[in-house]
Amino acid sequence: MSPTRASSRPGVFLNLFSKDSGVSSVVRTERAGGVATITLHRPARRNAWTVEMQAGYYDALAAAAADPDVRVVVVTGAGGSFCPGADTLALDTYSQTGTTNPLAAAIEQPEWFPSTVPKPMIAAVEGPCAGIGLVQALMCDIRVVAPTARLSTAFVRRGLPAMHGGEWLLERIAGAATAHELLLTGRTFDGTEAVRLGVAHEATDDPLARALELARDMSESCSPTSMAHVKERLWTSRSRTLDETVVEVDAVLDDFLSSDDFREGVASFVERRAPRFRGLSHPL
Repeated sequence: MSPTRASSRPGVFLNLFSKDSGVSSVVRTERAGGVATITLHRPARRNAWTVEMQAGYYDALAAAAADPDVRVVVVTGAGGSFCPGADTLALDTYSQTGTTNPLAAAIEQPEWFPSTVPKPMIAAVEGPCAGIGLVQALMCDIRVVAPTARLSTAFVRRGLPAMHGGEWLLERIAGAATAHELLLTGRTFDGTEAVRLGVAHEATDDPLARALELARDMSESCSPTSMAHVKERLWTSRSRTLDETVVEVDAVLDDFLSSDDFREGVASFVERRAPRFRGLSHPL
């Protein structure tokens, strides 16, 4: 949540959500090959969202974006839970103060930062995934869920608007009819229904294993530069017409045709071997 006005009780927030404890305790990153796995790690609170977690998560994404050895990012939660939404301690404090946490203003990245990371992101979702937790999953490019996962927009059931871009994301990903129904009812639905509604891509008993399988294949078989270009355009495609899309891609086509990645992509296909693409050295 972003601050809307200055809190009359900033000390309450400072006591509850001081960043002095260090972001490494609530967000953990591991890398294997070209895949970085970022884990929301507050298992005692089922990974409920706090300002500290947002700062740590966004910093971890920024580090993955800047690392040329990272080609795909997997996002998951510890202890069989993705994220049930904002921590209830935070919600209670917000209801007392009538404002959100002013410490959020210190976070460098905007709320929509995950959608700008120039590398594919895959959410592996188990257990509860609601409110801002669902929004974070929606800001990933691919969502793999457990059939028993419990998802909800939740906002209207807490007396809130569809925050954090939830309405834009859900309508874009699942369509207007689904967005209207899920946002206005705030009901809980499972992973199997999430796939049927188009909210998730695949349901499997081990979503993290499947997400890592997809990520490894992408990191080994796909050009990081191509993936970054495709992702950036997918996230901004609503602002362009079809003819603009064709013209804009044609304008950069020669850059791709003359690139090392294109030559390697063709050579590896002809020679029937795995491609050896270079890492993305900088965001596009």
